Amino acid sequence: MRAVEVVAPGQWRLVERPVPEPGPGEVVVAVAASGICGTDLRIVAGDYGHARLPVVIGHEFSGVVHAVGEGVADLAVGDLVAADPNLHCGVCRWCRQGAWNLCEDARAVGVSLPGAMAEYVAVPADVTVRLPAGTDPAAAAMIEPLSCVLHAVDRVGGIDGGSVLVYGGGAIGLLFLVVARRLGAVVDVVEPHEPRRALATRLGARTTAASGPQLGEGEYHLVLDASGARSAIQDGVGRLATRGTFLQMGVAPSGARVEYSPYAIYERERRFVGSNSVADKFVAACELLPELAGQVAPLVTASFPLEDFGAALAAMADPATVKVQLVPNPVGAGADVPALAPGDDR
Repeated sequence: MRAVEVVAPGQWRLVERPVPEPGPGEVVVAVAASGICGTDLRIVAGDYGHARLPVVIGHEFSGVVHAVGEGVADLAVGDLVAADPNLHCGVCRWCRQGAWNLCEDARAVGVSLPGAMAEYVAVPADVTVRLPAGTDPAAAAMIEPLSCVLHAVDRVGGIDGGSVLVYGGGAIGLLFLVVARRLGAVVDVVEPHEPRRALATRLGARTTAASGPQLGEGEYHLVLDASGARSAIQDGVGRLATRGTFLQMGVAPSGARVEYSPYAIYERERRFVGSNSVADKFVAACELLPELAGQVAPLVTASFPLEDFGAALAAMADPATVKVQLVPNPVGAGADVPALAPGDDR
């Protein structure tokens, strides 16, 4: 099979590898769609400490079950599936509290384990979810980032209407817009690139602006940074209403600093919350996807075959791009797709 392997910082290659065999409790998935996200870019750049190079990257994916290992009873060859890439130990102090995303011995498909920018990937069956017939594989590969958004909503105690300001019109920011609108919020979006602002409007944003100052005055119950940009974070902190919450999902440089008023936090009882990864929301995201599929699908703005990974990386810099996916094994949306034939080791 073919796979995209990052071999060293700034270096990647298309490699030939044997098709994996499923171990006990595992399935092998023929990958239909595999998304590229900021984490992947950081791994390619050598700026992600959890990565174990060389590694086949790719952690946002969907596909068709190709083979099942011993003891797997709930999945069968031919099932269309998605899988949570994050594997937790289950015994550390964070796992015992249900905070799987903070596991002290975590592993992740596409980060420290072989990933899904490949024709096949092996994953534990207990993190693999069968999807309904007719699910678009491209939309299904968005379940992982949707899971991150659902965890973030949990971190702030839910969204019950109110006003929300989102900085960043990438996949996370726009997914948060979709979920917040579903929960009754009024949402404004700050995004410097016009094509993304147009998509935000299409998805229900009340107002969009190229920068925070263009919004004018106004305070918000919830401010989300999905950009990681220091200027956005600085602007957003100043827009919190009394008892407002600032939610940090964007990955800022580790050395970035912003100014804030401790007195305003005290006087107005403002809250600052971080949200990291999927936690326990993958199954919930799978269940929600059919309802949101029509809004999620437009976020996939470019698709490439495995051999065009370089072009896919270049597309990530296009202001019109939201989500770029690789398509190792093309599958028609809604098709009743069979697994690839056993023994196909292309």
